[in-house]
Amino acid sequence: MCICVGVLHVVYKSLTDIKLLTRYIGNVSQTDEQVLNLTLPLVISKPVTVTKPFISTALRFTSYVRFFNTSADYSSAKQIHKCVDLKIQSIGNTPICVYDPAIDIYVSKSIIDNGNWEGDLISLVVNIIQGARDTVFLDFGCNVGVYTLAIAKFGRQVSALDANRKNLEMLTTSLQKGNLTKMVTLIWNALSDKAETVGFKEDRKNIGGLQMVGEVSSTSFVSDENSSVAIVLDDLVPIFRNQSVFIKMDIETYELKAMLGGKKFFKEVDVKFLLMEWMHHKISDVGTGIIQFMTKRGYTPFSPLQRSVPLNIEDRQLWSTDIIWVKNSMNGTWSA
Repeated sequence: MCICVGVLHVVYKSLTDIKLLTRYIGNVSQTDEQVLNLTLPLVISKPVTVTKPFISTALRFTSYVRFFNTSADYSSAKQIHKCVDLKIQSIGNTPICVYDPAIDIYVSKSIIDNGNWEGDLISLVVNIIQGARDTVFLDFGCNVGVYTLAIAKFGRQVSALDANRKNLEMLTTSLQKGNLTKMVTLIWNALSDKAETVGFKEDRKNIGGLQMVGEVSSTSFVSDENSSVAIVLDDLVPIFRNQSVFIKMDIETYELKAMLGGKKFFKEVDVKFLLMEWMHHKISDVGTGIIQFMTKRGYTPFSPLQRSVPLNIEDRQLWSTDIIWVKNSMNGTWSA
């Protein structure tokens, strides 16, 4: 199989967990062997064999971008409580695998009880995507994949990223059951403002509220179960350069770190919309930083379900739980 991403061409053997785990650094005049012999991140606990790639002389970036293998069988993964129908308004149903609601009292419980989670926001995203034919959907912090599955079922390509391997195993199973594998690329990474190994801070009753903990010591015990490899958003520029994208970002207070690691991304990728949680940022310094970052780049905040009037920056503590940043050039289309 071959992945072709911009100027990057990688040929690999099928791996159990990841399709590609190679670091490209500095001057690409290095030999292929030099590139492949770099030390892998601490999070990897077993050796990985990767077929020698062809590396274009135009490629210059540093990254531990990990593409998750959606052809592997995770249907017996112990965290899968059951697989039920995700009911998507005006689109139809597709299978989704969920956690035991005892440890996921919000997302999985809502899906089991009601057939959906944040259905009104998903309908909004589908409506926007429908009117933007060339826009790619990026699901950063995809969790069990409610948004990813809905947009893929609608018929649009999705790239979904999550730090938690368990989520990607479950989402892979859902994609296979719904025959949607070809519509989705899964990336197994966290997002931060620097490349690092991040630990997990778990909520025992809300697994979807998993938070990242940076500055993990090299002497700490880390594994796929309790940590992940963080990349910066700029690492994804070669994949999405000059494309129009809609970003859904739900990475549990790491949103500003992700933005700060994406200054080049926001220059070279046409980010038309960014949907994010705001409840953690209403009065924090992080919220101030997010506002400064987005407004400096020409974005206006709106309440997702109230298109007509922009949100007042001075009243940010009153903003809704979720907000959507709209590129100023899109305001006419957005408010229509």
